[in-house]
Amino acid sequence: MFLDIFIFELRYRFSRPATYIYFGLLLIVAMLLIGFGNTPASEKVYHNAPIVIANLQLLISLFGILLASAVMGVPLYRDLEHKTGTFLFSYPISKFSYFMGRFWGSFVTLLFISLGSLIGIYLGSILGPTFGTDALRYGPNPLWNYLQPWLTLTLPNLWFASTLFFALIVFTRNIKSIYSGGIVVFIAYLLANFLASDIENKDLVQLLDPFGLNTFDYQTRYLTPFEQNNFILPLSGNLLLNRIIWSGIGLAFFLASYFKFSFSYFFSTIQKKSKKKLKRAKHLY
Repeated sequence: MFLDIFIFELRYRFSRPATYIYFGLLLIVAMLLIGFGNTPASEKVYHNAPIVIANLQLLISLFGILLASAVMGVPLYRDLEHKTGTFLFSYPISKFSYFMGRFWGSFVTLLFISLGSLIGIYLGSILGPTFGTDALRYGPNPLWNYLQPWLTLTLPNLWFASTLFFALIVFTRNIKSIYSGGIVVFIAYLLANFLASDIENKDLVQLLDPFGLNTFDYQTRYLTPFEQNNFILPLSGNLLLNRIIWSGIGLAFFLASYFKFSFSYFFSTIQKKSKKKLKRAKHLY
């Protein structure tokens, strides 16, 4: 049953134009940024240097907060909106199959969308000279330079954001909290990064950053142009600890939402509210 719900969720997602719009936007923005040379690279650093690629993927992944709120909050609420809860009560669908099928189908969709930025950066580094950027500003293009930061930076960020917003819809049963929550989390994170610059304990700043922006900055701040052009940022030290801590917190959100979720809790509350509204309407008339 899990596989049926998982495949159904994927089919639904990939039949929606929004999935391809999100993917296309990330691809185009990333391609134009690196293609026109609008990167953090200094004059002696390639626009497609491993550190620059990682930096761009990390920055773009911050917008994954908003994407995760749009993608991960919808699957459960969709059944509330279409009032399919009664069918779930009558059909032999287990909690595990329903919850896991909805979550992983949506999460895989979000991973697909995030690949838009990875592909866009790759295309931009190839097409850069045709955009008018000096061809000498681009170096070698091994695929691992793109995959490694996606696996170590983008993927953990998407996991944390996905579990956060999925848990939010389970606990609140309110779609408004998802969309407003995405904006609030995004703004709060940017504000927290600004205030973190005044904290003297830099190790603490690196570990408390849920999306790793400060961690990446401190890990790469003193790299020479040669190191930026030739070496991938290793997953070690504070960066490794940061990824473990916040992936673990994401796992806690995931488990908390799973144990909190139940068909009777999630759907009967909505049905009771609908009955109360119906009674009030009859009373008025």
